[in-house]
Amino acid sequence: MKAIRLSPLVTGLLIFTLAAFASALEPPLIVPSSGRAPQPPSQVFKTLKTYFSDPSLSKFQVTEASEAANVIVAKQSGVDTARWTEWAACQTDPMHMLYQFQNGTVTVKVTLDPSPGNATFVTVRADFQGAYSLGQDTTTIACRSTGTLEQDILRVAGVPQSGN
Repeated sequence: MKAIRLSPLVTGLLIFTLAAFASALEPPLIVPSSGRAPQPPSQVFKTLKTYFSDPSLSKFQVTEASEAANVIVAKQSGVDTARWTEWAACQTDPMHMLYQFQNGTVTVKVTLDPSPGNATFVTVRADFQGAYSLGQDTTTIACRSTGTLEQDILRVAGVPQSGN
């Protein structure tokens, strides 16, 4: 039997392709975004609770709000394609590459920690789940955040944005 010899270029391309495929199968990371708001935690809590509760301000629904624990959890279902592509990056496995995005769900957890100077350290974590379908078959895929939603929420919380 004759051995097949691959050129270094072909070997490198093969390794690169396999590495890219393996990274696509890694679970998405939930990367927190955080910053310091110059207002006290009680004020930041009220601002964010109003934002997440008011349909004219956001399309979220509050699922948990504890001022004592300084935590707000909010969920948005039925996220449209335009917002989804701004907020999340989804990679399907090879079996689902032909599936089309139908809608997305995002759950946001905001934690508020007192910070010196009567300020608040705000941390935002977002978990994205995209629904993809082909015909009658639908699958849910965990997606990575682009960071855009988290930065928007930090802005609402009063965290100064870079360049401002």
